[in-house]
Amino acid sequence: MKELKIALVGQPNVGKSALLNSLVGPRVTVSNYPGTTVELTEARKVVGQTEINFIDTPGIYSISDQSREEKITEKVLFEGGLDGVVVVVDALSLERGLYIALQILESHLPTVLAVNFTEDAESKGVEVDVNKLEEVLGIPAVAINPIKKLGIDDLLESISDVRDRFEDSFSVEYDDHIEVAIERVSDEVKETELPGRFVALRALEGDDDFYRYLGEEEVLEGVKNDLEEHPSVNKDIAITRYGTASFLAGEVTDIFPSEEKSSWGEFVDHYLLDRRWGPFITLAVLFLVFGLLLVLGNITQGVLTDLGNRALAPLSGMSRSMVTMLISKGLTGLVAGVSIALPYVFLFYLLLGFMEDIGILSRFIVNVDRFLRKLGLPGKSFIPLALGLGCTAPATRATRVLSTREEQVFTASFFAFVPCSSRIAIIMGIVGFFGGPFLALSVFATMLVAGLVWALGVKRFFAVESEPLLLELPPYRRPLLSNILAKSWNRMKEFVYLVMPLLVLGGVVYGVLDWFAVANSVVRPLAPITGWLGLPDESVVPLVFGFLQKDLTGSMLISVLGREVSSILSPAQLFSFGVASSIGIPCIIAFGVLIREIGAKVTTLVTVTTIAYGFLVAGLLFRVAKLAFL
Repeated sequence: MKELKIALVGQPNVGKSALLNSLVGPRVTVSNYPGTTVELTEARKVVGQTEINFIDTPGIYSISDQSREEKITEKVLFEGGLDGVVVVVDALSLERGLYIALQILESHLPTVLAVNFTEDAESKGVEVDVNKLEEVLGIPAVAINPIKKLGIDDLLESISDVRDRFEDSFSVEYDDHIEVAIERVSDEVKETELPGRFVALRALEGDDDFYRYLGEEEVLEGVKNDLEEHPSVNKDIAITRYGTASFLAGEVTDIFPSEEKSSWGEFVDHYLLDRRWGPFITLAVLFLVFGLLLVLGNITQGVLTDLGNRALAPLSGMSRSMVTMLISKGLTGLVAGVSIALPYVFLFYLLLGFMEDIGILSRFIVNVDRFLRKLGLPGKSFIPLALGLGCTAPATRATRVLSTREEQVFTASFFAFVPCSSRIAIIMGIVGFFGGPFLALSVFATMLVAGLVWALGVKRFFAVESEPLLLELPPYRRPLLSNILAKSWNRMKEFVYLVMPLLVLGGVVYGVLDWFAVANSVVRPLAPITGWLGLPDESVVPLVFGFLQKDLTGSMLISVLGREVSSILSPAQLFSFGVASSIGIPCIIAFGVLIREIGAKVTTLVTVTTIAYGFLVAGLLFRVAKLAFL
């Protein structure tokens, strides 16, 4: 059987993930590129006698070394042993996608062009002649619609034959002075599989990853010095390439009067992006999302809890021994984790994926950015903070988009107040389920207010200059259910494969401590903490386990106190537990990632300070809540 290794490349929001899902379904593997934190998605598809291994690269705007995503994409393209590339372009911004395609064609990699959103373009009066585009570029070009699965079979056929059909493709011609410089540098290129012309172009553009292919780097500086007509040769090369891409896009695109005078998307944006109405609409929608999450999560948790209790009922009638007790504790931890965390985490990812795919999430970013500026946070900080609603670890890595270390540290400290999916599960699955929706919303409100107070007290230590937020707003599009389910499952896999075994292990560990009567000796030294929080001494165990893995918190609370939590903890105690377990750097995984990003000393200081701050707030408000619930 023939095997092919194909990379999917394109700008953000061109539909690469939807295309991959349409090509292979949800059977994908997400992993980090070796030695980095940049994620790649891989999947396999058998077409006839050909097995195709697809690699979905991060969304980029050009092939360069300006960002980690671009560096990794560059390595996948030119060091990954590829057989071909699928460049996904948006028919409404064809020239920008063609820029990437022209860069890849210069490397002589067999390429297929997938033109997405052609129907959207036609509804706006833009028609792309895909056949003419194929003729001009000299490579296969296919119009696709991943949602309706149109053009997918033609695309797979083109991919299967990509090595056989790839002949002389289009090549950008630069002015005479640059062409002479390219030829001079090409003569110094050592033996490599990459074309000498391509290596010379990358070197002239200042990509130092390609300097190693040159026999003598000094020649490159000499060539640049001789280019008096092009003192910024890298910019002039990019300008020529952009101009060529724009010319080609114009040649294959027809503009005609559109019957659609105004779209519903324009109507929505008129209010959603308005400075007065936008923030209120954003808050209302987010409130609705969390309300829906609470209602659906409670219903699902109730069903799963009832099923779990029935499954565990036979264990209560078995003879009490260490083995049966450990089995009971382990299964109790698993059932509690599944019934508490799984509904909320998975439902949250479904709602998040829906907002991403429909295009509304980026509008929320714009509205919240205005608010963050008043707190002293840079505009770009909302990107990692928004990711923090899913998981703090990748959100911490996303702080790399910020310009300075001060911005990174200041933004990272706010992760203590952003409820990740695991903390949402605790607040809704423990506080909300056993104490009611109002109590859960009170914990969320407390985190918000505590974060605002933190900002007012801490921002004076950080000299952060406000920068404009540059964010592309994708058009509103109909979401693809299968794509949302696939993305949600990929985000959930870590919970299923890593956290579930830890849920069992956590219950077993506490069972061993309890069996040998050493649990009290472990708990007693920490009694002042639980005393301040107004909680039973044993409740410190889920707080400690929660720092190891936040998803363990709810299950360990049930393992320690039993399944009838509401009969043991009062509403004021549930509130205190929810606040204490939610404010602070969430878990040891996030702690480790923070160390890599901002250093051990600063990470330890931020972690200890925010956890102590969370305990302080929880203890103070417990006393207020105790009076309120009397």
